[in-house]
Amino acid sequence: MRQKIFLFVRSLIILYLILFIGEGIAKLIPIGIPGSIFGLLILFIGLTTQIIKVDWVFFGASLLIRYMAVLFVPVSVGVMKYSDLLVSHASSLLIPNIVSTCVTLLVIGFLGDYLFSLNSFTRLRKKAIKKRDINNVNNKGEAS
Repeated sequence: MRQKIFLFVRSLIILYLILFIGEGIAKLIPIGIPGSIFGLLILFIGLTTQIIKVDWVFFGASLLIRYMAVLFVPVSVGVMKYSDLLVSHASSLLIPNIVSTCVTLLVIGFLGDYLFSLNSFTRLRKKAIKKRDINNVNNKGEAS
């Protein structure tokens, strides 16, 4: 029992410590990104580089995920409370969201197409043919 309590407390301490570090970074770098996002990035980097072990944060994270729906209730109530304000500003909220989504999809699509073309089979085939032609020219020059 004490072991589980220790694991739970340790995981919450690690998660909140990372959150506070993210908040500190957000205050040092005032670019409009919330500290929780910086904290998530720190947690992600720590987990992927295995500086932070998954076992260290598992118990606290699983508890927070289990009750995540309850944590969103105040936000949902706030949205319902100010629904008339949201409806009155719907065009100024929806248009930028739709435009930015379309721009993001287009940029990612073109970027993906470009990156795929860099490593495509056609490009590699042309490179191999060019290398073969250079070798053939060199071999003909040696034979003469």
